[in-house]
Amino acid sequence: MTDPRLEDHAVGVELQLTELVEKRERARVQGRSERVAELSPEIEALQAVLAATAERIAVEHFDSPEIAGDEEEDAP
Repeated sequence: MTDPRLEDHAVGVELQLTELVEKRERARVQGRSERVAELSPEIEALQAVLAATAERIAVEHFDSPEIAGDEEEDAP
């Protein structure tokens, strides 16, 4: 089991990345090359963050959580 906060972070980064890629594509279609140039480094940085987060998720595992009060009771 991995840390759910890391997985949440990865999803958030993916959403940001998707938004920036869409903005860059709109800028490209509109012929705004300066905007494309601004967005490309931001996209590359987010891709690096996502890759690092995915690596941490892949190697970081925790034991299954124990649920308090979930002990088996002896049946009569």
